[in-house]
Amino acid sequence: MVEEGVVSAVVEQVDPEEVVRFARRLVSTPSENPGDTEDAVAAVTVEILEGLGGSPEIVRGEEGRPSVVARFGNGDRPALAWNGHLDVVPAGDPSTWRHPPFGAEVVDGTLVGRGSADMKGGIASAFGAVSAIRRSGVELAGRLDLHLAADEELAGLHGTKVLLERGLLDQDAAIVGEPTELNLALAERGGAWITATARGTAAHGSTPQLGVSAITSMARFLLRIEEVLPDIEHPLVGRPTVNAAMIQGGSAPNVVADRCVVEIDRRIIPGETEPGKVLEPFDRLADAIRSEHPEADLSFAIRLWTDAAETTGDPTIADLCRAAVREETGRPPLDTGMTGITDARFYLNDRSIPTIILGPGSLGVAHTANESVEIAQLVAAARVYARVFTRFLDAS
Repeated sequence: MVEEGVVSAVVEQVDPEEVVRFARRLVSTPSENPGDTEDAVAAVTVEILEGLGGSPEIVRGEEGRPSVVARFGNGDRPALAWNGHLDVVPAGDPSTWRHPPFGAEVVDGTLVGRGSADMKGGIASAFGAVSAIRRSGVELAGRLDLHLAADEELAGLHGTKVLLERGLLDQDAAIVGEPTELNLALAERGGAWITATARGTAAHGSTPQLGVSAITSMARFLLRIEEVLPDIEHPLVGRPTVNAAMIQGGSAPNVVADRCVVEIDRRIIPGETEPGKVLEPFDRLADAIRSEHPEADLSFAIRLWTDAAETTGDPTIADLCRAAVREETGRPPLDTGMTGITDARFYLNDRSIPTIILGPGSLGVAHTANESVEIAQLVAAARVYARVFTRFLDAS
């Protein structure tokens, strides 16, 4: 077991100004997904990691999206992965921001910018912890693998999944640094992206009675969409949800629409594992609508399925994270769940690696205009990670 004096020596080396510098460099480098690539921020990440004494590599899948991996430590085991994603959601209309979305400005003790909370701030905290270990002169007996992934915001298929396929997910435990306000997220929702299609019969707009409006049929469905949800609940992630996210229909203002398509986000919870069972209530609702409106023609197909996930197995990493947060903040962290989807599922579901989601910032400001993270929480996270890395990897 690592001596507590060694842990203290590492934590004392966390440099708050350095953590902020790392975060500002990352946030000020756009990597919107969709709409851009991660190449520019991957280059910044490689430069930072080289400065920390690492030998980072860029890993690309068939789509060419860059993830960055780097290894620190002197041995093969124990092995700990820390995962964060380099992409961010689009900033949207700049006029809705009080400060430039990629200005990375520090305002009243917070760092403002797209990705500050989700989750370049967390990456900066991990870098701060690695830097502190290096400055302290402490040697890690095991290995710390940093997985800085592309494409998480659009399901991670060209990021952490590529690392999985390359055999790089083989650690004893993992931390995913998504924003949890330094609580421990032990489960996460999954998602079914469902395409709903209504078909009708076109007619002249002046004689709508001669046609069947697909838009009207879809409207009948959307007004009752909550009925597709089962009456179930998970103790950490809550109940399933459904959201009609995008809609397209019709061909011209003077034509009865013969087609309407809606993209639906149906969030699933641990225990929901069968796509067919998720679709069944959609079909039942369509049947109920047809019983009242026989002209309604509705169909549904799952475009993308993402499993929910829940941590199991060796509790060591959870215990170390709880202790580190308690020591740093003076409070025991909450056990929570993530309402969103993260790359933790690849470690949990595909490799059965005990994984904790733990990072600075609030999910409540992620994907919003004026996204921000408290500087104090970035620094606290760096100190928490420094403790966990040092203890798990048996430093001396």
